[in-house]
Amino acid sequence: MLANLTEFGRTPMFTVDELRDAGVAVALYPLTAFRAMSAAALQAFTTLRRNGTQADALASMQTRDELYDVLDYRDYERKLDTLFATRR
Repeated sequence: MLANLTEFGRTPMFTVDELRDAGVAVALYPLTAFRAMSAAALQAFTTLRRNGTQADALASMQTRDELYDVLDYRDYERKLDTLFATRR
């Protein structure tokens, strides 16, 4: 069984354990990240418009290093370097 869960609908906010106990094998949260990102973007742009700079919003932002860690970007760069170094 699959549960397609979205915020602000009629379905209660069941926990993963509650869904598992009800026989749900897969739970989808199709808009959770989008809604969170949209709220964060609105807050950041409101700060930028109000202050003329994003400086006061930096504390709530993901740093470059954090982004690279999530994406494993440094490993990707190494693989590209290796791939293109062997083609020369």
